[in-house]
Amino acid sequence: MSRGCDEEGMILVNVLMFVAIAAGLVLLMINREELALDRGLRTREAARALAIVRGGELSALVALRRDAEQSPEVDHVGEPWAKLSENGAPIEGGTFDLAIADAEGRFNINSVRTGEVASTVLFQAIGNDAGMTGEQIVAAIEYVRLRGPVTDLRPLRMAGVEPKVADRLERLVTALPGRTTLNLNAADEGMLALLFRDPVVAQRLVAIRARQGYLTAKDLADQNVSLPWGTTFRSNTFWVRTRATIGGTSQQAATLIQRRRAPDGAVDVFPVERWRNAAVPPGAPVLPAAKS
Repeated sequence: MSRGCDEEGMILVNVLMFVAIAAGLVLLMINREELALDRGLRTREAARALAIVRGGELSALVALRRDAEQSPEVDHVGEPWAKLSENGAPIEGGTFDLAIADAEGRFNINSVRTGEVASTVLFQAIGNDAGMTGEQIVAAIEYVRLRGPVTDLRPLRMAGVEPKVADRLERLVTALPGRTTLNLNAADEGMLALLFRDPVVAQRLVAIRARQGYLTAKDLADQNVSLPWGTTFRSNTFWVRTRATIGGTSQQAATLIQRRRAPDGAVDVFPVERWRNAAVPPGAPVLPAAKS
């Protein structure tokens, strides 16, 4: 009798073991299916978010083309193109952010590749103001002339420029393709002080710009100064940075846009380069912090 009970007990243990194994396999299959569904959902969310991001870029292209046709002589933050910016705009299933900025408010370091004395002198003044040594300034110019054009200023950091100095330099210098000018309507007070070599004049011009939204040649004449070398009141290079968050997925991109007027007067507005997510360079405008 005892032996029969032992056999029945062993059979029961084996049955329970097989049931446990089967239950584990079923649970594993369910978990894998849930993971696959989650991956599929995130893929769809990412695709939707990326499409919305590209739509933001397209809206910037349209606005900048319209601006070039309607107001070709001046660019400033009071114009319609600058009002495209969005912060947490609601979209189906998430939010949308867009930042658009004039890219020609800082000195284009690729200008030193032309060999013009004025561009070299201006960069030397900027470098001195940022705290670079004479050797670092010369090394930076040689680097850009030999290996340029550069697309951003990160190589200068790698060349031994101290982080604090590089941070100050990046507030005054950018890296843009082609030959560009410096828009006085986009330059900050520090840049204006270097251009006019007079911080008082720079302060007055900033006050005038804040009051009326832009600067004109008359405003310079009223301050007894002339238009500095390489400057103007308009721009042809712009940044647009967009982010779309849908569900738990976020996609962002930055695009450098340029405008060009053909001999027949037609305006061409086109993306020069695009970056996505972690590859977005430091020169792109800052987006608001993502909402959790």
